[in-house]
Parts: sequence; C-alpha cells; structure tokens
Amino acid sequence: MLLKCIIGSFSHLLFFGLIVISLPVAVVIYVLIKPFLKEPEYFFQKGFALSNRIFFFLVPKIKLQFDLQKDLPESAIYLSTHQSILDYPILSLLIKKHLIVAKVNLGAVPFVAFISNLVGVRYFAGKSIDEVSKIYQEFEDMLVNNNNIIFFPEGTRHTGRDLEPFKRGAFRLSVKTEKPIVPVVIEGLTQILPRKSFCFRTNKKTVVHVKILRPVYPQEFDSDIALMKYIQKIMQEQKDTLCDLS
Repeated sequence: MLLKCIIGSFSHLLFFGLIVISLPVAVVIYVLIKPFLKEPEYFFQKGFALSNRIFFFLVPKIKLQFDLQKDLPESAIYLSTHQSILDYPILSLLIKKHLIVAKVNLGAVPFVAFISNLVGVRYFAGKSIDEVSKIYQEFEDMLVNNNNIIFFPEGTRHTGRDLEPFKRGAFRLSVKTEKPIVPVVIEGLTQILPRKSFCFRTNKKTVVHVKILRPVYPQEFDSDIALMKYIQKIMQEQKDTLCDLS
C-alpha cells in the first residue's frame, strides 16, 4: 500500500510539475508570438495537451485505448463520464478549442486559478446566479463561434458501475443553441486513481478505454429532458460494455 501511495504521489507531482515547468516557457513564447496568432486564447490549451501527452507517456501503467469517431461536428457539446481527476487531461488530448465545466473550485488557489483560466476551465462552485448566467452566456458565445464545451453531466465523480443522475444544464444549452451532443465514455480510471484518493490502487498496467459515441442532435427530441434521458441511457449501455472488458 505504501508503495502504491508513493507511486501515486509521484504521478501527481509529475502531472503538476510538468505544468509548472512548462508554464513559464509557454508564457514567454506566448508574449513573443501573440501578435501573429489568430486565436491566442487556444495557445495554452495546446500546451496543456502536450504536457498531458508527456505525462501519459511517462506513466506507462496507464494504457489509453481510444475508439473515436471519424467525422465529428465542428462545434459540439461533449459530455463525458467522470471517474477521476485524470478525465480532463484525457479529454484535452481529443477536443480542441473548448471551455470545460468544473464543479470543485480549485480556482480558489491563485496560481491554480491562473492556470485553469488559461486552459479554459470555468467553475460553478461558490458562484452567484448572475455569475453562473454569465458563464452560460460565454458557453453560448463559444458555440455560436463554432467552438466546443465539455461537461461532466453527473456533476461529480462516480464510483462503481452505475452513472449518477445527469444534470440538465448541458441539455438545455444544446436545445437552445441547436448544437449536437457528443457522448464520451471513459472507463478504467477508477481502477487506478478513484474519487477521493491520492494513492494509485494498482501498480499494474491498466487499460483505460476512451470511447466517443456518435453525435446526438437536439432537434430529434421533444424536450431537453427527453434528450437527457436518451443520452444517459446510451452512455450507461456503453459503460456497461466497457466495464465487461476492463
């Protein structure tokens, strides 16, 4: 158990260390090339994705197995299952030009707030109704400009086989903007770094399945609730399939 914790702690330090090391370099490069960038706000997302690629390469016990769609919409709302703090680093490898919703307000720490804002994280925790409304308006503007939004519709990390009940926010946004929803199922991280744990559960190489499902269009449903129920159904079915493979 002690060895697992040591390795788990090392992996955490490696993850955040890569960010800390690369951030000053990224800031210098950003200042120099900003006048020549068409979309400078996505420069740091690319850097974050690169940092995450290095992290997963240096932690060989996590074997990512992708099953992706060939043709995805230019702009969509991505809904992902949520087991671990490593979910977002995986999503950052796949989804460009995005904002992502986070429940826990890690932004209360100034340095973390600076980094998270740069890479497009937006927090709801501790926000007033007006502040949340402004964030949703930012989401709408992003989608209108053909960018992407990432939600964890459960609102928290789940344990076990069953998904938690979904929240309605992402589905209301989909209906309002008429943007498709792209479901993403990530399965296997709970075997490595589950909720409320700082220690890796295993030192063995573990396959983490990352499955992107076909886009679902809100125009095909009578209401956001009907859309939500359908999405949760197909994501649970896919999760059950991947659980049997893990």
